Amino acid sequence: MNKEAVRSILTADVQRDMIAAFREAGWPAESDGFPEGGQWSGYPGPVWSLLSRPGEAPLEADPDDADRHDLTIAPEFTFIAPRISINSGEAMVLRQSGSANPAELVKAVSASLATARRQEIAKRADDDSCAICGDNYPTDHLLSPTTTETLTVCPACVFDGDLFADADPVSLASDIDHLLNEDLSVPAGWAAVAALLACAGGENFVARLNDLGPFSIPGEHWSDPGLLWIWLPPQDRPAALAALGPGAGLAAVIAAVETAHPDLRDRFRARLAEDLDDDPEETGTVSEDHLVEELWPAVVAYAVALGTQAQERSGHRPPWHVLSDSFEPGTLSDHFEEMGSQLDADSLGVGFTLDVGVRTVAEVLGWDPEH
Repeated sequence: MNKEAVRSILTADVQRDMIAAFREAGWPAESDGFPEGGQWSGYPGPVWSLLSRPGEAPLEADPDDADRHDLTIAPEFTFIAPRISINSGEAMVLRQSGSANPAELVKAVSASLATARRQEIAKRADDDSCAICGDNYPTDHLLSPTTTETLTVCPACVFDGDLFADADPVSLASDIDHLLNEDLSVPAGWAAVAALLACAGGENFVARLNDLGPFSIPGEHWSDPGLLWIWLPPQDRPAALAALGPGAGLAAVIAAVETAHPDLRDRFRARLAEDLDDDPEETGTVSEDHLVEELWPAVVAYAVALGTQAQERSGHRPPWHVLSDSFEPGTLSDHFEEMGSQLDADSLGVGFTLDVGVRTVAEVLGWDPEH
């Protein structure tokens, strides 16, 4: 058969369709936009994807160069997690044909990723404890939110009132990025902490993170918290999240929750008004002032991420104790000030928004944050 009569399979098209399929499924997915060293790189969620042609062509050859490759032969994907595995090793390596249906590709990667995460969590030994609550975690899953680097805590205690050292959200954000990129067993709650820092920090915080230097490039989620990867419960998942994979971007999670519960923010406003004894006839829409729309993504992130963490660490104390005294206004204010945030943790009722909001979202999803 004449080679020209057979349809060519262009890696540029395969890469584009793969990224589009992951985005359609709710994954934050990006691509370098050009092949380097004969292969395309992509970044769907916590996964690194490589697309290349089989054969012996020089590494610098464009994978769609017909003079160097047989374009009728399907290229191959390699999906690797975590994204950076130099220190931790590869927890997942999945090879798939580039001729696979993109939607089926997403399903295959989702299943493999879920299995790899479950196995990685099971491997880890709780050899250390949070300096505030005393809950047990692997040593490298505890991070320092202050300038006292030896004072390390779990995701539920980052903004606790018993942290008396100076807040250091810039270093904390950098440490979270490393953990998210390098460890597939990372506690789900760290994404919620990142969501709160990103929502409150804004452009000023991103500028501070960029000042860390060329060897510490901040993730895109600090500019757009909707890109944060949120791990979802592996089983007994709320119906609102059932259509998503093992995780999803925060924007997709929020959309799924609010589509299933369109009155969610109204429920929150009513509950907040009740808790604060607001009388709309006398004070106007006071509860609206306490909503702090900028922090709503963090509210949903905390509810979902803590629900996931409670399930994945079922033998441990549920992380809902964050709602008792771990959104301390003074500590939040210290972090907001260090980030250059435009939000005032004291005057805008941030503590109320987080505490009442997380409870409301968790309960709507079927979880009891009191137990």
